[in-house]
Amino acid sequence: MVHEHKKFDLELSDLRTKLGQMGELVVAQIEGVLACLSEHDVRATRMIIEQDSNVNRMDIDLEEICLQFLALHQPVAGDLRLITATMKITTELERIGDRVVNICEAVHDRDAREPVISHAEVSQMGTLALAMVRDSLMAFARGDGSLARRVFEKDKEFDALYGEAFAKLTAALAKDPERVAHDVRLAFLSRDLNEISEHATNIAEVVMFMIDGKEITHMDMHERRAAR
Repeated sequence: MVHEHKKFDLELSDLRTKLGQMGELVVAQIEGVLACLSEHDVRATRMIIEQDSNVNRMDIDLEEICLQFLALHQPVAGDLRLITATMKITTELERIGDRVVNICEAVHDRDAREPVISHAEVSQMGTLALAMVRDSLMAFARGDGSLARRVFEKDKEFDALYGEAFAKLTAALAKDPERVAHDVRLAFLSRDLNEISEHATNIAEVVMFMIDGKEITHMDMHERRAAR
């Protein structure tokens, strides 16, 4: 019995490691695409897009491992929350990878007359979204609720930047309707960065569930603010 318990613990540790590797790959994708945006490096975006297949494969592999855990070991309490949290987080990471691919396409479609990031808020959003993903994954690795709550605070900052960026895009379009194609691309880019920040926030919420066993996403708005 002791031997089986030790084996189970080792398998759980391996699960954490595999999720950490998936997280590292997704973070590297975000870092890479932000660099491509600032430098208009189309060649590098192709490599990032190719890496997305690795993220998808990791998502499938981790889900299969988790399902095997549930079927074979019937874990309870904290172990069960860890496994279900892992399944949810891999899904969020896979969706972040999809958004990175969208941003790669924005680099390909860049207006040759000016850089795709023409507003400071958009550049700041990219940096902030990246920080949120990093913090949410670190919160999972450490089981750190305070670090997860920091992601919620950054989400408020991101929302403010997102609003400012769209206000400027709208104003620019009103002054110069011929900019519509360029500004629509910026709008889609901003939306993808916003989605990355939302996925990071979802991961932080999953971490809180893993730690406390309380599902934040199912609370009403007042309770959600209090939990954060």
